[in-house]
Amino acid sequence: KQNGTLPPPPPNRLVSVLDDPPRKNVLLLSCMDQRLLDETVRFMNELNLHNRYDQISLAGGAMGVHRLPENPTDPSGTWWAVFTAHLSTAINKLHRPIKDVFLLDHLDCGAYKELHPVDKIKKEYSKASLMRMRELHADELAALACRVHGFCEAQHHSTKDAAWEHIRVSCFIVNLRGQVTQLDA
Repeated sequence: KQNGTLPPPPPNRLVSVLDDPPRKNVLLLSCMDQRLLDETVRFMNELNLHNRYDQISLAGGAMGVHRLPENPTDPSGTWWAVFTAHLSTAINKLHRPIKDVFLLDHLDCGAYKELHPVDKIKKEYSKASLMRMRELHADELAALACRVHGFCEAQHHSTKDAAWEHIRVSCFIVNLRGQVTQLDA
């Protein structure tokens, strides 16, 4: 956040993934909510990504990676560190041709209600309409998308490895009926 406003998502996708699906592998970050496992797999398969994506599932999805744990000196480390370690391992050690990172959140997320480190947002989310929940997720997704984009660019500049070049970050929200909406195209 800068001056109380969120940065815009990275300008790296001009059209929907439905119109321009990934041609290489994808790293998918999703919430660990069991209610949407089948819908998540269906969404990825509809994009012809069957067996072409690595998935990280953490409570709260984007919010979890962006904000948890709240105390950065926690000996368990941050979920951001876990996320970037997975992404780095996939690209640097396992040589996955990842050119897209998908950030997939869902509405009515228990982690937002129980784990969000900002009490005001936690309380608001617990009482929020679906539209307001969507707005709160969009804020978290945009903030994390910028952070992931910056991380990938920094990796490319520091390593000069083309594997880190032109990695797109896309943000999605899935409702409890399994309908996925892309936020950044």
